[in-house]
Amino acid sequence: MLSIGVSALAVSCMSVDSDVAKTPSRYWKAPKEAMPEKEVVPEQIKTSEIIEKSKILPASDKMAAGKVLTLADIVDITLENNTTTRQYWYQAKVYAAQKGMQNAQYMPTISVGAQVYRAKNRMTGYGTTPPVGSFWESGYGPTLQINWMLYDFGKREANVDVALENLRAANFDYNQSIQDVVLNVSVAYFNLFEAMGAIKASLADLQDARTAYKSAKAKMDQGVGNRQDMLLALANAKNAEFALEKNRAYEEQCRAALASAMGIRVDSSLKISDDIKVPDTVDSEKKIETLIAEALSERQNVLSAYASMRAAKRSSDAAFDDYFPTISAVGTGQWTDYFSSPYTGAPSYGFSGGIALSWDLFDGFVRQYEIISANAKERAAAMKLKETQINIISDVWTYFYAYKSALKQVESARAAVEASRQACNAVKIGYESGINSLVDLLTAQANLATARQQSVSANAYLAQSIVRLAHSTGKMLINTPPDE
Repeated sequence: MLSIGVSALAVSCMSVDSDVAKTPSRYWKAPKEAMPEKEVVPEQIKTSEIIEKSKILPASDKMAAGKVLTLADIVDITLENNTTTRQYWYQAKVYAAQKGMQNAQYMPTISVGAQVYRAKNRMTGYGTTPPVGSFWESGYGPTLQINWMLYDFGKREANVDVALENLRAANFDYNQSIQDVVLNVSVAYFNLFEAMGAIKASLADLQDARTAYKSAKAKMDQGVGNRQDMLLALANAKNAEFALEKNRAYEEQCRAALASAMGIRVDSSLKISDDIKVPDTVDSEKKIETLIAEALSERQNVLSAYASMRAAKRSSDAAFDDYFPTISAVGTGQWTDYFSSPYTGAPSYGFSGGIALSWDLFDGFVRQYEIISANAKERAAAMKLKETQINIISDVWTYFYAYKSALKQVESARAAVEASRQACNAVKIGYESGINSLVDLLTAQANLATARQQSVSANAYLAQSIVRLAHSTGKMLINTPPDE
């Protein structure tokens, strides 16, 4: 019972929470020593408690109350409900516990026991007490054993370093999962933004089509038009209604996709603000080389790859150190009381202690294979780092030029909308005065409708290219505060 109580007390006093993020919705703040001492380029590789804001309604409560949500609110709700970040968070806790297990090697092991025995002894020789003969003996008493490894030529230190680097890699992976989740929900958000913008454009298109129909019908009623023009304008208006309803269905599809990315069920309480603005980015004026350099030093997955490579290196060291002996301090104690013995009734006790040397000279080449395995894992980790860096460079390159192109697309689309609007107004006046035909007016309206949709798509593409560029460089436009 005593050992059980001590174990329970020890467990209650132990925690791994200080080694990981305080909650699965906040960044893990990496210590300085967790960062790579020296960055390398691919060519070199050859082989928190949540702070409650009393005056601000939490995002989840805002949604429950039917409030309109912004992108920042959506990110908060996503991080509260997302299962991916929690999986990485608990995985980091696993590695934190493993680090504690390795640190426990520096502590002694103490075990206690008890025995009750009955033995038959036979004494021979001269001068013995009791005299020569056999007798039964019974006794009981506790035992104590202490073992404390003092030195193992660096293997213990290497194993602790391996556990530490694995923990750091797990924490960097957790941070990367937050960035990935924020990217996914941001892309889904701007898809909904595009769908909502398409509805606004469709409403304007429908209004233009109905105006054309009214003009064609008025002309027919006045005897200056014909039935063919009226029916053509009516068909154009019905096509605009069809496009509007199609865009409304797509809006709800995007709303459902956003809810899925947030980790919640979609319902009428998910109301998104239609005042969506394209986010700003501080990277717009930087050169591509600068962005790549920042990404290679700040992306959480590349920092995780560095930590994994350091862990693999220390695993190789630990495998080599296993060839050396271990030096330990040992001690044993025993107390025995006799209740059936020809000896005197006084209990006996004893304690012994000393230094023990243990050296495995031959184990069937197990240690040699461990070294081969550790070296292969080290080279594999180096290749993983190289692969990660190359992918990051490719991502930054792709999204940087996508962002530059998106800026020009937005500018061109805006100019196209304005030119199409002016042209449509001019043709409308010409149609009403008899200069232009109805076909001219419908063609001008179709061109304006196309320009409006292109403008909506261009703005959505710009927003998505910005969040993707930020993600590729290891940043988030919606900041999640790290643990203090």
